[in-house]
Amino acid sequence: MHGQPSGSGRGDVTMDKWFNNNTFAKILALAVSLLLWFMIHLDEVPTTPTISTGISSKIVERTVPVQPYGLDSNAYVLTSLSTDEVRLEIKGQRSMLTSIFTNDDYKVLVDLSQVKDGSNTLPLVPDLPSGVEVVSMEPSMVTVNVEKLGTKAFNVNIVPEGAPSAGYSLGAPVVEPSSPVKVVLPEGQLEAVAKVQGSVSVKDAKEDVVQKKVKLQAYDAEGKVIDNAIITPQTVEVRVPVNQPYTKVPLRIKYSGQLPDGLVLSKVEPNVKEVSIYGGEQALAGIQSYDQATLDLTQFTQSGTSTVNVDLTPPSGSEKIEPSSIQIQVTVSPYDEAESTTKVFPNVPIKLSGVENGLEAVLVSPKSGGLNITLTGSPSMLEGLSGDDIQLTGDLSGLGAGTHEIKLEADLPRFAKLDDAANDLSATVKISEKAQDTTTSPGQDPNEGSQTGPDPTPAEVENGQNNTDPADEEPESNTEHEDQGQQGNAAANRGNVNNNANNSNTESKSGSNP
Repeated sequence: MHGQPSGSGRGDVTMDKWFNNNTFAKILALAVSLLLWFMIHLDEVPTTPTISTGISSKIVERTVPVQPYGLDSNAYVLTSLSTDEVRLEIKGQRSMLTSIFTNDDYKVLVDLSQVKDGSNTLPLVPDLPSGVEVVSMEPSMVTVNVEKLGTKAFNVNIVPEGAPSAGYSLGAPVVEPSSPVKVVLPEGQLEAVAKVQGSVSVKDAKEDVVQKKVKLQAYDAEGKVIDNAIITPQTVEVRVPVNQPYTKVPLRIKYSGQLPDGLVLSKVEPNVKEVSIYGGEQALAGIQSYDQATLDLTQFTQSGTSTVNVDLTPPSGSEKIEPSSIQIQVTVSPYDEAESTTKVFPNVPIKLSGVENGLEAVLVSPKSGGLNITLTGSPSMLEGLSGDDIQLTGDLSGLGAGTHEIKLEADLPRFAKLDDAANDLSATVKISEKAQDTTTSPGQDPNEGSQTGPDPTPAEVENGQNNTDPADEEPESNTEHEDQGQQGNAAANRGNVNNNANNSNTESKSGSNP
């Protein structure tokens, strides 16, 4: 049939009839009004006995921390609060108190912007969310103690921790910035600061240790850390030098070549007296002086004063030498114008050489094993000399067993001469066949059964009286035997020469001039 709606069309028409019906609209409006009224008045249902009648709110208790603010931290430090929390009773709608805000939204503040040094009693001010009111607060006042700050400057002390590799040594730590640091503390505690210190590990180090940020701490006299100290800057950069093993020895100048005739050295003065030699402990053990600095005299052709540079090379087995070069001021004078003086060098040791195979030699006289040598030369040149710069040598080549008086040769620096009037370069030696190794039983005196008489004098040797019967001679005193034994021990390093001893010298002999 035409004109009748079908399907969903009929439903739409039905709904339109409902909404156009006044009775249905009134009923729906009433239902919505009731629902809204119920929702608004739901929070007013009492949940605890502490609700005040007639007020649509809830009262709860909270413990809230006290939060100071406004303190001038450059001038004061807060030392104490009489309380650090407050008990609050607050009221407000239940939904606001229990779900909307967290504990961080409830604050109790104390303003320290106007405090003075010492004790201050100040009011506490609650800071609550909107819609929440304070019913009560306990306590409502707080006592605050503040102390005035002081500042003091301290030098930084760096303490190395551990030890470097064996044989290495530590230098003084280098701190950057090098200026003192500032320590800020309450004035009452500032005097307790004894030092500001940091530490750097140098364990097993073989090279410089560099640490970019070393934390600094303040310590009292008992070594305890002062935790509340404010240090500016808080960190520094530190370099700890790690030095190789080294030895510092005297510098001795050697000479090569000759000065022109008529000229002599008046003064040779290096700019350093000692050098430092670096290397392993074994390589350094035997180094007593550095004598590898050589001054070439051929470069001086006329009198006057000049300065020359001389490069230094490390001794064999060592790694480096400091300084690596030196400057030497040299003064050359005409022979007849040079100032001259004398100097005595006591007990210069005598060395024996040239002993024949199968023989050994012992120095008999002088008993001390050395001679006093008097040299003539420039005062400034002689001042720097020692007995080690003079060598006395006795040549035993061609001499057989027996006692002999020998002439000695003196090996001197080129700028010095022997004073002939004050020096007697002679010595007495005893040459004998090398003793065969013998074995003695325990407790047996190795000298038992053998007696020897006193050594013959040089005059007896010349007269052929070198086979004196010991029985015909008066026995020597025990003191004389002891003196000879001590003399033998004192000259052991000088008089005993084996068949391989042969000293060679490149220096000029006695009396030679540069």
